[in-house]
Amino acid sequence: MLALLMATCTDRNKHGSITLSVLHEVDGTPLIFDTLRYTNEAWNPYLVNEVQWFISNLEMEDYNGNCILLAKTWYIDTDIPETQSRQISDVPIGDYRMIRFTFGLNDTDNQSGIFSNPPESNMFWPDELGGGYHYMKLNGKYQNTDGLLIPLAIHLGRGQNASHTEFYDNSFAVELPIELNVWEGQDHPVDIVMNINRWFRNPHVYDFNTFGSAIMQNQEAQQLLKENGHDVFQANGNQP
Repeated sequence: MLALLMATCTDRNKHGSITLSVLHEVDGTPLIFDTLRYTNEAWNPYLVNEVQWFISNLEMEDYNGNCILLAKTWYIDTDIPETQSRQISDVPIGDYRMIRFTFGLNDTDNQSGIFSNPPESNMFWPDELGGGYHYMKLNGKYQNTDGLLIPLAIHLGRGQNASHTEFYDNSFAVELPIELNVWEGQDHPVDIVMNINRWFRNPHVYDFNTFGSAIMQNQEAQQLLKENGHDVFQANGNQP
């Protein structure tokens, strides 16, 4: 795993800390795994087994335009609790208005071999499909029109055309408004929330029966999910 980085745009001498947590929910309720209890906008019943994904270039901006880089790369895995939170020390005090990050890894960062150890290395994206790493593996099952449970693999990453001669960066920037005042010597909880159902809702109704169980080589499906990603996330900042 790449080391946690910290940088400031200005020299400020007083500091607090934040504890970042990544939460997964479905329309306002915590995600419950391995149970056929969810329905997407296309009326596909589904369940989720696990979610594994990358945040990169995570930073926070205050009202004066000062920014801090919180993490260059962060791997989150719902099966590994310790990956779902991290504490950032030496955060300059002040009022912060925005958290931003890249969902996945952009083309500059997404290079094969940068992760040598699991679990990050297990996210590799095959070289014949463009190489690098998955942005996300959302694994589960869905109930098809015949009532059968079918494996569901929402695997997002680098896209390609039908002849594998052109590749596409399917990562995207996320900007989340936040109201957070960092006080000297205090720790401040900050939540980044992924709403699973919003991957399948807006602006495109994503039908599991249309795109099937696996989409790694389906750029149309990748593009629809990328465009739906604009409102999948939110951030909540809390005072100590």
